[in-house]
Amino acid sequence: MFIKDLMNVLIIPYEYALDFFRALKWSKASPLCPKYKQLHYDILLLAHTVEKGLSISNPRPKFGVDKISKLLNYLEQYSSEWDSFPLEKSYGCLQSYVRWHKDRDIALEGFGLKIEKFLSRCEDLNIEPKGGVKEISNSSVQLNVEAERFLNSRFSCRRFLPGIVEDSILEKIAEIARRTPSQCNRQSGRIHYYSEPEDISKLLRLQGGAEGFRESVNNLFVISSEISAWSGFKARSQAYVDGALLAMQVLNACQALGLGACPLNLAVSNNRELDICKVGRISVGERLIVMIAFGLPEPIDLVVARSERMPIDKVIIKH
Repeated sequence: MFIKDLMNVLIIPYEYALDFFRALKWSKASPLCPKYKQLHYDILLLAHTVEKGLSISNPRPKFGVDKISKLLNYLEQYSSEWDSFPLEKSYGCLQSYVRWHKDRDIALEGFGLKIEKFLSRCEDLNIEPKGGVKEISNSSVQLNVEAERFLNSRFSCRRFLPGIVEDSILEKIAEIARRTPSQCNRQSGRIHYYSEPEDISKLLRLQGGAEGFRESVNNLFVISSEISAWSGFKARSQAYVDGALLAMQVLNACQALGLGACPLNLAVSNNRELDICKVGRISVGERLIVMIAFGLPEPIDLVVARSERMPIDKVIIKH
C-alpha cells in the first residue's frame, strides 16, 4: 500500500505537465488555439462588460469606450459563417448601449458610427439581438419554501427504468442548465448526451465507478468545459469551476423533471480522459468534469445511500 500511495504522489508532476501541454494547445492566449475559438470567447467577454455597465445603478455616459472599440475590432474579424451566438449577443448589447444614450440625448459621435456600422451588418444578416439588459420586477426575490424543500431533497439514484429520455425532456434540461452562472458569462460548459448502449458501456467502463448498476444506465451525460474560454495562469482552474456549476444545475434539472440522476466522478489521468474524449467523440480541447447517469427511477421505494452530511458549523465558517 505504501508503494502504491508513493507512486500516486510521484506521478503528479507528470500529470501536471500533460495539463500544461493541453493548455498550451487550447488556451485562448495560445497561438495554437483556433482563431474562431479565441474570437468567440473574446467577444462574449467584452459584450458582457457592456451588459454589466448598463445594469449598475448610475452608468457613466460613454462608458467602456476602449473595451467596446476592442469588441468592434474582434467583431470585424469574426466570420458570420461561424457560430452566430457571439454576433447575436453583441448585437443586443450594443443595441441596448446605443438606446440608453439616445434616451438621454447623449451623442456618441464618431464612436457611435462604428457601432451603427456593426448593427447594420447584423440587420443585413437577419441576426436576432440576444444580449443587453432586461428588467426584473422587484428583483423577483421571495421566500420559496417549496424550492428550499426541493433543493434539500436531491439524492443520487442508481436504479432506472429501461428506455431513452425523450428529446423534449432533454431540451428542458438544457433550458434550465443554460441559466447556470459562468465567469463573465463565457458559458464554456458543454453537455454531451449518449443513449446508444455501446457508447454508454464503453464510457462507463473507462470511468470505472458504475460497476453494479452500469447495465441499467440507458442515458448518460458527460459534462465538459472548453479550455479555449480561458487564458493566463489566474484562470487555470476556472474551467472546472464553471463546469461543476453546470453539472449541479443539470442534476437539479433532472430532479425537477422527475428523473433520477447519479454523478460519476472523472478524477482520471490525462490519458484516460483522452480515451473518454475519443470514445465520446468529444474535442480534446475540452476538460471533462463529470459523468451523470440518469433516467426515470424505478417506481418503488428506493433504497439509496444516506450520505450523511457534515454538521452545519463545519460547513459554514463565520469569521
